[in-house]
Amino acid sequence: MEHALRTHTVKDLLADSRVRRLLLANITGSIGSGITIIAIPWILVHRSGGDQIYGYTTVITTIALFIFMPYYGAWIDRHSRKRMLLFGELFGFVATLTMASWALLSGRIETWQLIVSYFSGMLYFTLHYPAKYAFLQQIIEPRHFQSLTGLMEIQGQAASMLAGGLAGIVVDRIPLWFILFVDAATYLFSFLVQSTLPYESSHLKQGSPPANAWRSMAEGWRWLHAHASVSIYFACTLVPFVLVMVGNYLFPVYVAGVLRAPSTVFGNGEITFALGAVLAGFMIPRLASDRGADRVIVGTMALCLVAIALFMFRQTPNAYFIGMGLFGLGHAGSRVARTALMLHTIPNPVMGRVGMFYGLADRILRTVLISFCTFVVARSSATPAYTGLWLVLLVSFIGALVTRGSVRAKAAVAAGH
Repeated sequence: MEHALRTHTVKDLLADSRVRRLLLANITGSIGSGITIIAIPWILVHRSGGDQIYGYTTVITTIALFIFMPYYGAWIDRHSRKRMLLFGELFGFVATLTMASWALLSGRIETWQLIVSYFSGMLYFTLHYPAKYAFLQQIIEPRHFQSLTGLMEIQGQAASMLAGGLAGIVVDRIPLWFILFVDAATYLFSFLVQSTLPYESSHLKQGSPPANAWRSMAEGWRWLHAHASVSIYFACTLVPFVLVMVGNYLFPVYVAGVLRAPSTVFGNGEITFALGAVLAGFMIPRLASDRGADRVIVGTMALCLVAIALFMFRQTPNAYFIGMGLFGLGHAGSRVARTALMLHTIPNPVMGRVGMFYGLADRILRTVLISFCTFVVARSSATPAYTGLWLVLLVSFIGALVTRGSVRAKAAVAAGH
């Protein structure tokens, strides 16, 4: 497996013009959407009953996406991955531009507009990432997977760092409609850049009839069932990402309600999270090659356990910053190594559908955990909610430890060993 995950230099990877264009599109979109994703929750939780409204909105959004995702997973594997990628950018542009124009013309931002903008942002991410990874697996040589995922994490989190800093500055000073216009422009720019990428839909068989979405998803399920231990491993190692998504609800509630700190603390927390994630982007590809991706994932999951423990027991801004930095390092590190491992392990013809099953698992767990956190916050505070998240992460950490041998063997077989 270590041979299969041996990285090539970043210089070699950046010599590919397709990679440069992908990174340019990603960093632009990440800055724009990142500011909006930070600004909207912060504005919402500071309105009367906003923390509960935000929690219920997140739950409803998750349920809606859960219903939609099986169809989208089948579409990804039955259509051009580039077309699906561009469709996501176009949706983000139209939805955000509509909300920005409405807010500008009405002269105010209603709560329902914040909810729609948040839903649109979450739907964009649902459209974007499964198509992007299936697309990358198809156009990039396997020897570059580890380096590319690390490089994309660096630029994505650098963009998030900028977004966090900018959001902390502008959210209380600049009208949200202006922020939404900037976000819409980044979606359009990403669409235009990615539309120039050369691509061939090699996964599509000529003359094959279109399949029913649920029947097509059954093919992905059969692959998961045939590799049960590997499937459980990838499900367990998905949990740090799920907890970050749940944290997007808890972080502003924790800063405002527990720390009683201003928006600058929230923005600086996002920066320290991004710094940890950028560090992971530099470190993890080499560590995964030298030590094995499965070991690195387990180690980074342990960092997430430490980070959440800090939120539980040390309720100060400085402890929050340290915890966010560790959480960024642990979450991004596990995601970089996990993504590369999945690209090496899962066949491309079923990548979209298999990825959607994990997306469904993400949505189910996220719905349950956000519902739990919303219930707890309404009756107590964010601190006991973090205790529940820590216990969930501990169970997944043990599951990853138990099943990691199976994914190591599968990756070695995929590499031809």
